[in-house]
Amino acid sequence: MTLAPARVPADWPNRRHSLGLRVGSLDWHVQRMGAGPTVLLLHGSGASAHSWADVMPRLAPHATVIAPDLPGHGHTTGASLRELSLPAVAQALQALLDELGLQAPTVVVGHSAGAALALRWALSQALTLPERIVGFNPSLIAPPAVYTRFLGPLITPLATSGPVAALLARISGRSGMVGRLLDSTGSHTPAAQRARYEALFSDPAHVRGAMGFMAAADLDSLLLSTARVGERCHFLLGAQDAWIPEAPLRRVISAAMPSARVEAWQGGHLLHEVEPERAAALVLTQLQHSTHSTGR
Repeated sequence: MTLAPARVPADWPNRRHSLGLRVGSLDWHVQRMGAGPTVLLLHGSGASAHSWADVMPRLAPHATVIAPDLPGHGHTTGASLRELSLPAVAQALQALLDELGLQAPTVVVGHSAGAALALRWALSQALTLPERIVGFNPSLIAPPAVYTRFLGPLITPLATSGPVAALLARISGRSGMVGRLLDSTGSHTPAAQRARYEALFSDPAHVRGAMGFMAAADLDSLLLSTARVGERCHFLLGAQDAWIPEAPLRRVISAAMPSARVEAWQGGHLLHEVEPERAAALVLTQLQHSTHSTGR
C-alpha cells in the first residue's frame, strides 16, 4: 500500500506510487514501484522525482525502482541549508534507504547534480558499492555562461534566504523565467513537464532548496576521490547540452575517472526526460550486466 503525502498534488505523475516517510529531520516524498534488484534514481538541482516520471514505469517490470525528492526539493521538506551539501545529502539518502528496508542498490542513476550525488553516495559505501553508476549529463564541471546568466546571481546567501526565495517564487511564473531556463537546456521538454517545473518553482521552499544545493556543491573535493569507482560508471552526455558542454566534461571525466565509459547522444541537458524509453533501455542494460556478473 502506498500513501502519498497530502502536499503532493493529485495530478502529480506516478502519485499512486508515492510514499511519505519521516526520517530524522526530513519528511521525505519518495516514489517506489516494481520488484527485484534496487535501482535508485536521483534527480538534479531544481527538479524532483517527476524528472523520472516516464522512466520509472519502463524499469518497474525488472526492478524495485526508487525515486526520492531530494532534501530541499519538491515535496520533501525539513532540510536546512547546512544539510544540502553533497556529503550531508548522501548521508540522508542512506538513512532513507535504511528506513525503506531495501537491499543495497544495484544500479544508481543520477541526472546532472544527481549524478554528482550518486558518486558521493557510492564513495560513502565502503562495503556495498553499487554495481553500476549511470550519469546523465553529470554536473562535474563549473557552470558555463548560460547557466551563470540565469542562476548565478541567485546562488548567494542572500538569494537562499527565505524572503528572497519567496520573492523569486512569486515572480518566476509571471516573468517566464522557468520557461527560459528550460529553453536554455537545449532540450525540447514536453508541455506537461514544463508545467511541473513551473509548479515547483512557485514554491519558495523548493527555490531556496535548489539554490542551496547548487551553492553547497564541492566538485573539486568530490573528483579527488572518484577514480576508485570509475570502472563502474557509464556517463551519457548531451551533444547539444548548453549547461554542461560535452568537450570540457569529457576532459574532466577522463582525468578523474579514466576507466569510466562515456558516450554522447544527440540532445540537450534533459536527455532522460525527452527520450525516456532510450534512457530506460540503457539503465536496463546496465542492470542486466550487473545481475549477470554477480549472479543475483
